[in-house]
Amino acid sequence: MKRLLLVMAVLLVAACGKKDAAQAPVAEPSGQKAEAVAAPEAVSKTAEPAAPVAPQTVTLWHSYRDDERKALDTLVAQWNKLQPGVQIQALAVPFDAIIDKFQVATPNGNGPDLIIMAHDKIGLWARDGLLQPLGDFASKDRLGRFLPNTVKPLVFDKAIWGLPLAFKSVALFYNRKLVPEPPKTLAQLIEVGKGFTSEKTESFGLAYDASDLYFHAPFLYGEGGKVWDEEAKKITIDTPEAIKAAELVRDFYTKAKILPKGVSGFVVTAMFNDGKTPFTIQGPWFISEIGKDIDWGVAVLPEIEPGKPLRPYLGSEAVLLTKQSKVRDAALKVIDYLTSDEAALTRLEQGHQMVANVKIYENPRLLEKPVVRVFHAQAETSVPMPTALEPSVAWAPYSAALRKIIFSGADPKTALAEAQATADQAVARLGK
Repeated sequence: MKRLLLVMAVLLVAACGKKDAAQAPVAEPSGQKAEAVAAPEAVSKTAEPAAPVAPQTVTLWHSYRDDERKALDTLVAQWNKLQPGVQIQALAVPFDAIIDKFQVATPNGNGPDLIIMAHDKIGLWARDGLLQPLGDFASKDRLGRFLPNTVKPLVFDKAIWGLPLAFKSVALFYNRKLVPEPPKTLAQLIEVGKGFTSEKTESFGLAYDASDLYFHAPFLYGEGGKVWDEEAKKITIDTPEAIKAAELVRDFYTKAKILPKGVSGFVVTAMFNDGKTPFTIQGPWFISEIGKDIDWGVAVLPEIEPGKPLRPYLGSEAVLLTKQSKVRDAALKVIDYLTSDEAALTRLEQGHQMVANVKIYENPRLLEKPVVRVFHAQAETSVPMPTALEPSVAWAPYSAALRKIIFSGADPKTALAEAQATADQAVARLGK
Protein backbone atom coordinates (compact mmCIF):
# COMPACT_ATOMS: atom_id res chain seq x y z
CA MET A 1 0.00 0.00 0.00
CA LYS A 2 2.83 2.37 0.87
CA ARG A 3 4.55 1.47 -2.40
CA LEU A 4 1.38 2.24 -4.36
CA LEU A 5 1.06 5.68 -2.77
CA LEU A 6 4.70 6.47 -3.54
CA VAL A 7 4.27 5.61 -7.21
CA MET A 8 1.17 7.77 -7.51
CA ALA A 9 2.98 10.72 -5.96
CA VAL A 10 5.85 10.42 -8.43
CA LEU A 11 3.48 10.28 -11.39
CA LEU A 12 1.58 13.36 -10.11
CA VAL A 13 4.76 15.46 -9.83
CA ALA A 14 5.87 14.50 -13.32
CA ALA A 15 2.50 15.45 -14.78
CA CYS A 16 2.62 18.89 -13.14
CA GLY A 17 6.08 19.50 -14.51
CA LYS A 18 4.94 18.78 -18.06
CA LYS A 19 1.92 21.06 -17.65
CA ASP A 20 4.07 23.97 -16.40
CA ALA A 21 6.52 23.48 -19.25
CA ALA A 22 3.70 23.55 -21.80
CA GLN A 23 2.36 26.83 -20.41
CA ALA A 24 5.74 28.58 -20.20
CA PRO A 25 6.33 31.33 -22.83
CA VAL A 26 8.63 30.40 -25.67
CA ALA A 27 11.35 32.97 -26.47
CA GLU A 28 11.81 34.12 -30.06
CA PRO A 29 15.16 33.07 -31.47
CA SER A 30 17.56 35.97 -31.29
CA GLY A 31 20.99 34.46 -31.05
CA GLN A 32 21.27 35.80 -27.52
CA LYS A 33 20.66 34.24 -24.15
CA ALA A 34 17.10 34.86 -23.03
CA GLU A 35 16.66 36.93 -19.90
CA ALA A 36 14.86 35.44 -16.95
CA VAL A 37 11.28 36.63 -16.53
CA ALA A 38 10.17 37.20 -12.96
CA ALA A 39 7.06 35.42 -11.82
CA PRO A 40 3.98 37.57 -11.29
CA GLU A 41 4.18 36.91 -7.57
CA ALA A 42 7.71 38.37 -7.46
CA VAL A 43 6.68 41.55 -9.30
CA SER A 44 3.71 42.16 -7.04
CA LYS A 45 5.88 41.89 -3.99
CA THR A 46 8.68 44.24 -5.13
CA ALA A 47 6.97 46.96 -7.29
CA GLU A 48 5.75 50.18 -5.56
CA PRO A 49 2.45 51.70 -6.71
CA ALA A 50 2.95 54.85 -8.85
CA ALA A 51 2.71 58.00 -6.74
CA PRO A 52 0.06 60.48 -7.90
CA VAL A 53 1.55 63.42 -9.78
CA ALA A 54 0.80 66.73 -8.04
CA PRO A 55 -0.79 69.30 -10.36
CA GLN A 56 1.15 72.39 -11.32
CA THR A 57 -0.27 75.61 -9.88
CA VAL A 58 -0.31 78.82 -11.89
CA THR A 59 -0.93 81.86 -9.69
CA LEU A 60 -2.77 84.79 -11.25
CA TRP A 61 -3.17 88.27 -9.74
CA HIS A 62 -5.82 90.72 -10.91
CA SER A 63 -7.78 93.73 -9.65
CA TYR A 64 -11.14 92.89 -11.19
CA ARG A 65 -14.29 93.44 -9.19
CA ASP A 66 -18.02 92.94 -9.66
CA ASP A 67 -18.99 91.48 -13.05
CA GLU A 68 -15.45 91.42 -14.42
CA ARG A 69 -14.36 89.30 -11.49
CA LYS A 70 -17.36 86.98 -11.81
CA ALA A 71 -16.55 86.34 -15.47
CA LEU A 72 -12.91 85.58 -14.67
CA ASP A 73 -13.93 83.30 -11.80
CA THR A 74 -16.20 81.41 -14.20
CA LEU A 75 -13.32 80.84 -16.60
CA VAL A 76 -10.95 79.78 -13.82
CA ALA A 77 -13.49 77.29 -12.46
CA GLN A 78 -14.03 75.79 -15.92
CA TRP A 79 -10.30 75.38 -16.46
CA ASN A 80 -9.66 73.83 -13.06
CA LYS A 81 -12.44 71.32 -13.62
CA LEU A 82 -11.19 70.19 -17.03
CA GLN A 83 -7.42 70.51 -16.50
CA PRO A 84 -6.47 68.62 -13.31
CA GLY A 85 -2.79 68.69 -14.25
CA VAL A 86 -2.60 72.49 -14.19
CA GLN A 87 -4.63 74.49 -11.69
CA ILE A 88 -5.16 78.26 -11.72
CA GLN A 89 -5.02 80.01 -8.37
CA ALA A 90 -6.52 83.47 -8.84
CA LEU A 91 -6.09 86.27 -6.31
CA ALA A 92 -8.07 89.51 -6.45
CA VAL A 93 -6.02 92.48 -5.20
CA PRO A 94 -7.58 95.95 -4.83
CA PHE A 95 -6.70 98.24 -7.72
CA ASP A 96 -5.03 100.84 -5.50
CA ALA A 97 -2.75 98.17 -3.98
CA ILE A 98 -1.92 95.70 -6.74
CA ILE A 99 0.91 97.68 -8.35
CA ASP A 100 2.85 98.26 -5.13
CA LYS A 101 2.16 94.72 -3.94
CA PHE A 102 3.46 93.25 -7.19
CA GLN A 103 6.57 95.43 -7.28
CA VAL A 104 7.49 94.51 -3.71
CA ALA A 105 6.57 90.81 -3.75
CA THR A 106 7.93 89.72 -7.11
CA PRO A 107 11.66 90.48 -6.56
CA ASN A 108 11.44 88.44 -3.34
CA GLY A 109 9.93 85.44 -5.10
CA ASN A 110 6.50 85.97 -3.55
CA GLY A 111 4.73 87.31 -6.61
CA PRO A 112 2.44 85.54 -9.09
CA ASP A 113 3.17 83.65 -12.28
CA LEU A 114 0.76 85.87 -14.20
CA ILE A 115 -0.69 89.32 -13.63
CA ILE A 116 -3.50 91.13 -15.44
CA MET A 117 -2.53 94.77 -15.93
CA ALA A 118 -2.83 97.69 -18.32
CA HIS A 119 0.04 97.83 -20.78
CA ASP A 120 1.47 101.12 -19.55
CA LYS A 121 3.39 99.29 -16.78
CA ILE A 122 5.27 97.05 -19.20
CA GLY A 123 8.20 99.42 -19.79
CA LEU A 124 8.90 99.93 -16.09
CA TRP A 125 8.42 96.29 -15.10
CA ALA A 126 10.48 94.97 -18.01
CA ARG A 127 13.32 97.33 -17.11
CA ASP A 128 13.18 96.23 -13.49
CA GLY A 129 13.28 92.55 -14.43
CA LEU A 130 9.78 91.73 -13.18
CA LEU A 131 8.49 90.33 -16.49
CA GLN A 132 9.67 87.89 -19.14
CA PRO A 133 8.82 88.21 -22.85
CA LEU A 134 6.64 85.64 -24.56
CA GLY A 135 9.17 84.78 -27.26
CA ASP A 136 8.08 82.32 -29.96
CA PHE A 137 4.79 81.76 -28.15
CA ALA A 138 3.65 85.14 -29.54
CA SER A 139 3.41 83.72 -33.05
CA LYS A 140 1.92 85.55 -36.01
CA ASP A 141 -1.11 83.25 -36.04
CA ARG A 142 -1.75 83.69 -32.32
CA LEU A 143 -1.42 87.48 -32.48
CA GLY A 144 -3.69 87.55 -35.53
CA ARG A 145 -6.75 86.84 -33.43
CA PHE A 146 -6.56 90.26 -31.76
CA LEU A 147 -7.34 93.82 -32.87
CA PRO A 148 -4.00 95.34 -33.99
CA ASN A 149 -4.32 98.38 -31.70
CA THR A 150 -4.48 96.06 -28.70
CA VAL A 151 -1.28 94.24 -29.65
CA LYS A 152 0.95 97.20 -30.54
CA PRO A 153 1.03 98.61 -26.99
CA LEU A 154 2.35 95.27 -25.69
CA VAL A 155 5.59 95.62 -27.65
CA PHE A 156 8.56 96.99 -25.75
CA ASP A 157 12.25 96.77 -26.63
CA LYS A 158 11.39 94.66 -29.70
CA ALA A 159 9.65 91.97 -27.63
CA ILE A 160 6.03 91.11 -26.81
CA TRP A 161 5.32 90.87 -23.09
CA GLY A 162 1.74 89.66 -22.94
CA LEU A 163 -1.46 88.85 -24.83
CA PRO A 164 -4.41 91.27 -24.76
CA LEU A 165 -7.61 90.53 -22.90
CA ALA A 166 -9.49 93.75 -23.51
CA PHE A 167 -9.15 97.35 -24.52
CA LYS A 168 -10.38 100.22 -22.42
CA SER A 169 -11.25 103.77 -23.30
CA VAL A 170 -13.81 106.19 -21.97
CA ALA A 171 -17.16 107.17 -23.44
CA LEU A 172 -20.17 109.21 -22.33
CA PHE A 173 -22.64 107.53 -19.95
CA TYR A 174 -25.99 109.24 -19.45
CA ASN A 175 -29.13 108.77 -17.38
CA ARG A 176 -32.05 108.18 -19.76
CA LYS A 177 -34.55 109.32 -17.18
CA LEU A 178 -32.88 112.72 -17.06
CA VAL A 179 -31.65 112.97 -20.65
CA PRO A 180 -33.44 110.87 -23.30
CA GLU A 181 -30.81 111.47 -26.01
CA PRO A 182 -27.05 112.06 -25.68
CA PRO A 183 -25.51 115.31 -26.96
CA LYS A 184 -23.54 115.31 -30.18
CA THR A 185 -21.28 118.26 -29.35
CA LEU A 186 -19.73 119.76 -26.23
CA ALA A 187 -21.84 122.87 -26.71
CA GLN A 188 -24.99 120.74 -26.48
CA LEU A 189 -23.65 118.91 -23.41
CA ILE A 190 -22.89 122.21 -21.65
CA GLU A 191 -26.30 123.63 -22.46
CA VAL A 192 -28.14 120.54 -21.21
CA GLY A 193 -25.84 120.19 -18.21
CA LYS A 194 -26.54 123.70 -16.97
CA GLY A 195 -30.15 122.72 -16.41
CA PHE A 196 -29.11 120.05 -13.87
CA THR A 197 -26.60 122.08 -11.86
CA SER A 198 -27.98 123.08 -8.46
CA GLU A 199 -26.11 124.19 -5.34
CA LYS A 200 -29.16 123.35 -3.24
CA THR A 201 -29.22 119.68 -4.23
CA GLU A 202 -25.46 119.46 -4.90
CA SER A 203 -26.19 118.34 -8.43
CA PHE A 204 -24.02 119.01 -11.48
CA GLY A 205 -24.37 118.66 -15.24
CA LEU A 206 -21.21 116.57 -15.68
CA ALA A 207 -19.23 114.52 -13.16
CA TYR A 208 -15.86 112.91 -13.85
CA ASP A 209 -12.27 113.02 -12.58
CA ALA A 210 -11.29 116.11 -14.56
CA SER A 211 -7.84 116.54 -13.01
CA ASP A 212 -6.62 113.04 -13.90
CA LEU A 213 -4.59 112.95 -17.12
CA TYR A 214 -6.32 109.75 -18.24
CA PHE A 215 -9.74 111.45 -18.19
CA HIS A 216 -8.32 114.71 -19.54
CA ALA A 217 -6.78 113.02 -22.57
CA PRO A 218 -9.92 113.24 -24.77
CA PHE A 219 -9.77 117.03 -24.56
CA LEU A 220 -5.98 117.25 -24.90
CA TYR A 221 -5.78 115.05 -27.99
CA GLY A 222 -9.02 116.45 -29.33
CA GLU A 223 -7.38 119.87 -29.41
CA GLY A 224 -4.34 118.43 -31.19
CA GLY A 225 -2.07 118.22 -28.15
CA LYS A 226 -0.05 115.29 -26.82
CA VAL A 227 2.12 114.38 -23.87
CA TRP A 228 5.13 112.88 -25.68
CA ASP A 229 6.60 112.64 -29.15
CA GLU A 230 6.20 109.72 -31.56
CA GLU A 231 9.11 107.79 -30.02
CA ALA A 232 7.66 108.38 -26.54
CA LYS A 233 10.98 109.81 -25.39
CA LYS A 234 10.45 113.57 -25.28
CA ILE A 235 7.83 115.14 -23.03
CA THR A 236 5.62 117.74 -24.75
CA ILE A 237 3.40 119.20 -22.03
CA ASP A 238 3.92 122.94 -22.38
CA THR A 239 2.23 123.56 -25.76
CA PRO A 240 -0.48 125.91 -27.09
CA GLU A 241 -2.76 122.92 -27.71
CA ALA A 242 -2.36 121.74 -24.10
CA ILE A 243 -3.15 125.23 -22.81
CA LYS A 244 -6.29 125.38 -24.96
CA ALA A 245 -7.48 121.98 -23.69
CA ALA A 246 -6.90 122.95 -20.06
CA GLU A 247 -8.80 126.21 -20.52
CA LEU A 248 -11.67 124.31 -22.15
CA VAL A 249 -12.13 122.05 -19.12
CA ARG A 250 -11.55 124.90 -16.67
CA ASP A 251 -14.54 126.67 -18.21
CA PHE A 252 -16.73 123.68 -17.28
CA TYR A 253 -15.98 124.55 -13.66
CA THR A 254 -15.65 128.34 -13.65
CA LYS A 255 -18.04 129.54 -16.38
CA ALA A 256 -20.60 126.86 -17.18
CA LYS A 257 -20.46 125.61 -13.58
CA ILE A 258 -21.45 122.11 -14.62
CA LEU A 259 -18.44 120.40 -13.05
CA PRO A 260 -18.04 119.58 -9.31
CA LYS A 261 -14.69 120.15 -7.65
CA GLY A 262 -12.27 117.27 -7.42
CA VAL A 263 -14.57 114.24 -7.53
CA SER A 264 -13.44 110.79 -8.60
CA GLY A 265 -14.04 107.07 -8.24
CA PHE A 266 -16.93 106.02 -6.02
CA VAL A 267 -18.08 109.62 -5.56
CA VAL A 268 -18.78 109.90 -9.29
CA THR A 269 -20.57 106.55 -9.23
CA ALA A 270 -22.72 107.64 -6.29
CA MET A 271 -23.63 110.91 -8.01
CA PHE A 272 -24.72 109.08 -11.15
CA ASN A 273 -26.71 106.45 -9.26
CA ASP A 274 -28.35 109.10 -7.05
CA GLY A 275 -29.47 111.13 -10.07
CA LYS A 276 -27.22 114.07 -9.16
CA THR A 277 -25.64 114.16 -12.60
CA PRO A 278 -27.01 113.22 -16.02
CA PHE A 279 -23.57 112.70 -17.59
CA THR A 280 -20.29 111.07 -16.66
CA ILE A 281 -17.17 110.14 -18.60
CA GLN A 282 -16.23 106.54 -17.78
CA GLY A 283 -14.98 103.28 -19.24
CA PRO A 284 -16.65 99.87 -19.59
CA TRP A 285 -15.73 99.01 -16.00
CA PHE A 286 -18.39 101.52 -14.93
CA ILE A 287 -21.22 99.31 -16.20
CA SER A 288 -21.07 96.94 -13.25
CA GLU A 289 -21.14 99.94 -10.85
CA ILE A 290 -24.37 101.41 -12.18
CA GLY A 291 -27.41 100.83 -9.96
CA LYS A 292 -29.76 98.10 -11.14
CA ASP A 293 -32.70 100.53 -11.15
CA ILE A 294 -30.95 103.12 -13.36
CA ASP A 295 -32.09 103.43 -16.97
CA TRP A 296 -28.79 104.34 -18.57
CA GLY A 297 -27.24 104.68 -21.98
CA VAL A 298 -23.75 105.10 -23.41
CA ALA A 299 -22.60 107.09 -26.42
CA VAL A 300 -19.43 108.09 -28.22
CA LEU A 301 -17.94 111.20 -26.64
CA PRO A 302 -19.40 114.41 -28.07
CA GLU A 303 -17.31 116.35 -30.56
CA ILE A 304 -15.59 119.60 -29.61
CA GLU A 305 -17.28 120.88 -32.74
CA PRO A 306 -18.61 119.05 -35.79
CA GLY A 307 -15.78 117.05 -37.36
CA LYS A 308 -13.46 117.52 -34.37
CA PRO A 309 -13.82 114.46 -32.10
CA LEU A 310 -12.62 114.02 -28.56
CA ARG A 311 -9.85 111.40 -28.58
CA PRO A 312 -9.49 109.33 -25.39
CA TYR A 313 -6.65 107.02 -24.48
CA LEU A 314 -6.81 103.40 -25.54
CA GLY A 315 -5.39 101.03 -22.96
CA SER A 316 -4.65 97.40 -23.73
CA GLU A 317 -5.28 95.20 -20.73
CA ALA A 318 -3.16 92.09 -20.93
CA VAL A 319 -2.06 88.92 -19.18
CA LEU A 320 1.66 89.33 -18.44
CA LEU A 321 4.15 86.57 -17.63
CA THR A 322 6.34 87.33 -14.63
CA LYS A 323 10.06 86.77 -14.43
CA GLN A 324 9.81 84.63 -11.30
CA SER A 325 7.47 82.03 -12.82
CA LYS A 326 8.94 78.54 -12.71
CA VAL A 327 6.00 77.00 -14.57
CA ARG A 328 6.40 78.91 -17.83
CA ASP A 329 4.86 76.25 -20.10
CA ALA A 330 1.81 75.83 -17.88
CA ALA A 331 1.45 79.62 -17.51
CA LEU A 332 1.54 80.09 -21.29
CA LYS A 333 -1.27 77.55 -21.66
CA VAL A 334 -3.32 79.58 -19.20
CA ILE A 335 -2.60 82.80 -21.12
CA ASP A 336 -3.72 81.11 -24.33
CA TYR A 337 -6.93 79.93 -22.67
CA LEU A 338 -7.89 83.24 -21.05
CA THR A 339 -7.36 85.14 -24.33
CA SER A 340 -9.12 82.59 -26.56
CA ASP A 341 -12.17 83.56 -28.60
CA GLU A 342 -14.37 81.34 -26.42
CA ALA A 343 -13.13 82.92 -23.20
CA ALA A 344 -13.50 86.38 -24.75
CA LEU A 345 -17.19 85.75 -25.33
CA THR A 346 -17.66 84.91 -21.64
CA ARG A 347 -15.74 88.02 -20.59
CA LEU A 348 -17.82 90.22 -22.87
CA GLU A 349 -21.26 88.83 -22.02
CA GLN A 350 -20.72 88.24 -18.29
CA GLY A 351 -17.99 90.74 -17.49
CA HIS A 352 -19.00 93.52 -19.93
CA GLN A 353 -15.41 93.81 -21.14
CA MET A 354 -14.54 95.24 -24.53
CA VAL A 355 -12.50 92.22 -25.53
CA ALA A 356 -9.54 92.33 -27.89
CA ASN A 357 -10.55 89.41 -30.11
CA VAL A 358 -11.36 90.24 -33.74
CA LYS A 359 -13.94 87.49 -34.21
CA ILE A 360 -16.18 88.89 -31.51
CA TYR A 361 -16.80 92.01 -33.59
CA GLU A 362 -17.57 89.95 -36.68
CA ASN A 363 -20.66 88.65 -34.94
CA PRO A 364 -23.74 90.72 -35.96
CA ARG A 365 -25.62 89.62 -32.84
CA LEU A 366 -22.97 91.11 -30.57
CA LEU A 367 -22.70 94.34 -32.53
CA GLU A 368 -26.40 94.85 -31.89
CA LYS A 369 -25.52 95.48 -28.25
CA PRO A 370 -25.23 99.28 -27.79
CA VAL A 371 -22.30 99.01 -25.38
CA VAL A 372 -20.29 96.86 -27.78
CA ARG A 373 -21.10 99.06 -30.74
CA VAL A 374 -20.27 102.31 -28.91
CA PHE A 375 -16.94 101.27 -27.44
CA HIS A 376 -15.89 99.61 -30.68
CA ALA A 377 -16.65 102.89 -32.47
CA GLN A 378 -14.92 104.94 -29.75
CA ALA A 379 -11.76 102.89 -30.27
CA GLU A 380 -11.56 104.26 -33.81
CA THR A 381 -10.68 107.74 -32.52
CA SER A 382 -8.71 106.63 -29.45
CA VAL A 383 -4.99 107.11 -28.90
CA PRO A 384 -2.98 104.07 -27.73
CA MET A 385 -1.07 104.80 -24.55
CA PRO A 386 2.68 104.19 -24.95
CA THR A 387 4.54 101.34 -23.26
CA ALA A 388 7.88 103.10 -22.89
CA LEU A 389 9.05 104.06 -19.44
CA GLU A 390 9.68 107.76 -20.08
CA PRO A 391 6.05 108.89 -20.60
CA SER A 392 4.98 107.49 -17.24
CA VAL A 393 6.92 110.19 -15.40
CA ALA A 394 4.66 112.86 -16.91
CA TRP A 395 1.52 111.51 -15.29
CA ALA A 396 1.83 112.91 -11.78
CA PRO A 397 3.08 116.42 -12.67
CA TYR A 398 0.52 116.79 -15.45
CA SER A 399 -2.37 115.78 -13.19
CA ALA A 400 -1.10 118.16 -10.49
CA ALA A 401 -1.03 120.97 -13.04
CA LEU A 402 -4.62 120.22 -14.07
CA ARG A 403 -5.82 120.46 -10.47
CA LYS A 404 -4.21 123.88 -10.14
CA ILE A 405 -5.59 125.14 -13.46
CA ILE A 406 -9.14 123.81 -13.25
CA PHE A 407 -9.96 124.22 -9.57
CA SER A 408 -7.44 126.72 -8.15
CA GLY A 409 -7.28 129.39 -10.84
CA ALA A 410 -3.62 128.85 -11.79
CA ASP A 411 -2.38 130.27 -15.06
CA PRO A 412 -2.42 127.38 -17.59
CA LYS A 413 0.85 128.29 -19.27
CA THR A 414 2.72 128.65 -15.97
CA ALA A 415 1.32 125.44 -14.47
CA LEU A 416 2.02 123.38 -17.59
CA ALA A 417 5.54 124.82 -17.89
CA GLU A 418 6.22 123.72 -14.31
CA ALA A 419 4.88 120.25 -15.09
CA GLN A 420 7.09 120.12 -18.18
CA ALA A 421 10.20 120.98 -16.14
CA THR A 422 9.37 118.38 -13.48
CA ALA A 423 8.80 115.69 -16.10
CA ASP A 424 12.01 116.58 -17.97
CA GLN A 425 14.02 116.21 -14.77
CA ALA A 426 12.45 112.82 -14.14
CA VAL A 427 13.29 111.66 -17.68
CA ALA A 428 16.89 112.84 -17.20
CA ARG A 429 17.16 110.78 -14.01
CA LEU A 430 15.99 107.70 -15.89
CA GLY A 431 18.98 108.02 -18.16
CA LYS A 432 21.49 107.94 -15.31
